[in-house]
Parts: sequence; C-alpha cells; structure tokens
Amino acid sequence: MSTRAELSAIARPLVAKVKDHPFWTGLRAGTLPPSSLWYFAEQDARYVVPTYARALAQCAAIAERDEHGTLLCSAASATFGSLPKLAAGLSELAAGLPLAGPDSTAARPMIHAYTSFMLAAPTISFAAGIAGLLPMSWFHLFVSNDLRERCEPGSRYASWVEQYPPGGDYEGYVNSYLAMIDEVGAQCSATDRKRLVEQFLIGARFEWAFADAAWRHQEWAV
Repeated sequence: MSTRAELSAIARPLVAKVKDHPFWTGLRAGTLPPSSLWYFAEQDARYVVPTYARALAQCAAIAERDEHGTLLCSAASATFGSLPKLAAGLSELAAGLPLAGPDSTAARPMIHAYTSFMLAAPTISFAAGIAGLLPMSWFHLFVSNDLRERCEPGSRYASWVEQYPPGGDYEGYVNSYLAMIDEVGAQCSATDRKRLVEQFLIGARFEWAFADAAWRHQEWAV
C-alpha cells in the first residue's frame, strides 16, 4: 500500500468527524455563535498560519531532494505572503461581528500545543515533519470544499465562507505534497514510516481539536 493510500484510509473517518463538528456545521448553517468564529479566525490568523509557514520552511531546510525543498519553500513563501490578507480579513471580521470578544495576547492552550507540535515535528526527521504538517493543508482543502458545497445560501457567515477557501491551484499543491509524502514513505525505513503515520495522526487530531477549542471557547485555566 502506498503511503498516500494508507494516510487516506486514516484520514477518511477523521475528516468526517471534523466536518460534522458543531463548529463547522454551525458555520455552514449560520448558527455558530459569533464569538466562536472570532476565536477561530483570530487564532488562525495570528498563530496557526504563521507557525505553519515557519514549519514548512524548517522542513525545506532539511529536505534531501531539491524538488522537495522547492515545493516546501514555495509553500512557505506563499503562506507568509497570505498573512497581510489574513490580518485585513480579521479586521473586517471584527468590525462585522457583535460580541466578537477581546483580542488575545497569546495563543490559547490548544493552539499553543498545536503550533508547538508543528515546530517540533521537523526536528524528529524530514518524514515526521512533512507528515505532521500534512493535515493542516489536506484537511483545509476538504473543509473548504465542504463549506462551499453545503453552506446555507444567504446565511450570516456566507461572505466569510466565500473568502475562506484558498485561492490559486491549491488542490494542485496538495496533490504535489501528497506525491512527496509517497516518495518519502517508499524510501524510509519501517521505523521512520511508522513515525510518519504517527505524526500525521497527531496533526489530524489537532485539526479537530482546533475547531473544538473555538466551539468551547477554551481558555487558560489559570
């Protein structure tokens, strides 16, 4: 079985759980509390996406094959380049959402854990790094397509949902990333392949946990 096929089998039930989470179902229906959307959008723009860009750059720095480094450098650059747009979108969202909530000065507990995981994964190995980061891009594609297809027309968040899907040939990028995963998985040792799968599963679980933290307004206990 190819690495991509193995990870696809793991991802399938997890993606279903993510899409069926009350955060995403509420966003599609327009029933999500504004404070939950603000929590997600703020943490995503200020912490998750910038950390993802840095972690991609870390992986690029240790890639043994030039084409892998090129793909990851390009993705890191594009992600860094999206940050001003995310910041502008966050300001627009704050202006349009009642009771959006105060700005945070630090990442919330789960987001701190997720971003720490992203930065730590490449220190294990290249295979572990790219596997740990894969859910961030792959699940984003699944969720964005689902939002586009199932969002209630005219719902209160329809304009935000319209802007959420990534632009350009994002699906092509994800497919190139999966091809890289396949190549690395085919060449690494059994131990490294096991670690690759483990890191992917952790990253996938964090994708669900991020939505859950926004839904529950998770804060630091003390």
